[in-house]
Amino acid sequence: MKILLAGCVLVDDYGRILLLHRNTDRYSHWELPGGKIEEGETAEQAAVREIHEELGVEVQLTKSLGSGEFEDNEHEYSYAWFQAVITKGNPEVKEPQTFDDLDYVEIENLMSLALSANMLVLEDAIFSGEVILDT
Repeated sequence: MKILLAGCVLVDDYGRILLLHRNTDRYSHWELPGGKIEEGETAEQAAVREIHEELGVEVQLTKSLGSGEFEDNEHEYSYAWFQAVITKGNPEVKEPQTFDDLDYVEIENLMSLALSANMLVLEDAIFSGEVILDT
């Protein structure tokens, strides 16, 4: 059974996207803010909730960017991506047990980072033109 995830691409005034750095026993990589869709929740609701939980900000979704599928640690995932704008607050790490940093990254620099499986799929979609970000 696929695990359903949702998250947001947040783009700053310079066209950079916000990533979180996961630093746990299992992973050390950069990833998109987001997480599991809970029972009874839409992908949109999950994306907004996860952004608030992980970054402490409120967002408004501006468009769907589609979805991607990937495997990681013998599980199959489907991740719904949304572009969003921050409507309240300043992003900060709210789950320090999982994340140790956040940063806005230029899209051209994604290839030089250790990225999560989901971010690798999104990166391919961005560079292939399948996903177009509003900057």
